Amino acid sequence: MKGYKVNFTASTITITADFAKKMNDPTSGEYKTISQIKKDFPQMKIINKTHKTPRKYVSKATGEEFNCNQFKNLTFDNMEQFINALPNHDELLKSFKFLKYYGGLPQTSRYPVVRRWFVAQFPEFRKNPLFYLYNEVKVIDITPLIQQAKEEAAEKAMKEAVNQD
Repeated sequence: MKGYKVNFTASTITITADFAKKMNDPTSGEYKTISQIKKDFPQMKIINKTHKTPRKYVSKATGEEFNCNQFKNLTFDNMEQFINALPNHDELLKSFKFLKYYGGLPQTSRYPVVRRWFVAQFPEFRKNPLFYLYNEVKVIDITPLIQQAKEEAAEKAMKEAVNQD
């Protein structure tokens, strides 16, 4: 019989909703189990186990809602491995490595710039990664991404200067 867990340290009995429903019937095994535990340990408190509401992630760019963080584990290495698996990986790696090593210089971290490029370059990456295996993808222009990074760095520096005054 499952559906309950006894924690002697916290003096609690955690029960599931199904177990609680069955426990309300005096002829059930669940009722007898809880009665025996409460008889042996009267200080025990019964608490209901609740499920955690899944967190929803909303894309800032498209407004799409996802059940999980779609960029979890999207590291430099994982991006590079994905690009290496593509048929026209030479052109794509050139842009990727430029951004990774030089393109993010105005920022303290290069990752946001590279991730922004990767997401713009491969919008179907999470939904349909095989799309890129069978369709040739042209390398997008990285100039706007570098410009955006410079503007963000300048804005951040201006905010820090204002906060120091």
